Amino acid sequence: MANGFHLVVITPYGRYYDDVVDFLEVRSEDYSLGILPGHAPLVSTLSVCKMTTRHQGRTNVYAIGGGVININKEQVTLILDSVERSDEIDLVRAKEAKRRAEERLEQSKKDETIDVSRAKLALLKALNRIGLASKD
Repeated sequence: MANGFHLVVITPYGRYYDDVVDFLEVRSEDYSLGILPGHAPLVSTLSVCKMTTRHQGRTNVYAIGGGVININKEQVTLILDSVERSDEIDLVRAKEAKRRAEERLEQSKKDETIDVSRAKLALLKALNRIGLASKD
């Protein structure tokens, strides 16, 4: 596929995307990955971030909830906790998730049974979704 590469995106709910793209951008904890056809093989974890795809001049932006990327000569596979294209994001729901996460973090100062890591991750995901939805 000289004009692109096969991208497969899988979530806990099944196959979200299965098509050819010309470019993919995601972020690991340590670096941004810009993937073009012929990229070297790689396996890495992915952070909660913005994912960008481009195919035939059309760009799509997604909010992803972290996961794993596997690049090989046949295809690029993403196994993600969650993924939403920017126009699929429910901004009201994302703002409510942000409010709940902030409340849990505030409560964690008084209640040691609250899972702080989980609340921080929920807040990060909500902020990522809000940031992308607000740009549309």
